Amino acid sequence: MFKVGRTTGHTVGRFHHVDASVTINYQHNGLVKGKVRVVRRTEDAPFAGLGDSGALVLNGHAEAVGMVTAVAVGSVAYGVVYISPLAPIAENIKEVLQRGPGDGKVEVELL
Repeated sequence: MFKVGRTTGHTVGRFHHVDASVTINYQHNGLVKGKVRVVRRTEDAPFAGLGDSGALVLNGHAEAVGMVTAVAVGSVAYGVVYISPLAPIAENIKEVLQRGPGDGKVEVELL
């Protein structure tokens, strides 16, 4: 896996767990529960840092597989990065767009 983030730039990592169930405690937004993919830091450097949220994560074939959602800091899981799969993100975008003005028909396609 690789990504280019605002804070850490271009980094490479390995999937540690696919579709893990997690609960993330955001200080201002409360608890968020869901399925994520987990990427571990390498020995040399972390895969992502604070400020990299939203960075697109690609596999070795340059195919988008997710988006950086959270980074574990100050805990036993320090350096673990949570990646949200793209399909649920696209579904959420579709749901939000359908609530807006218009005929309610929205198509979201991941290429």
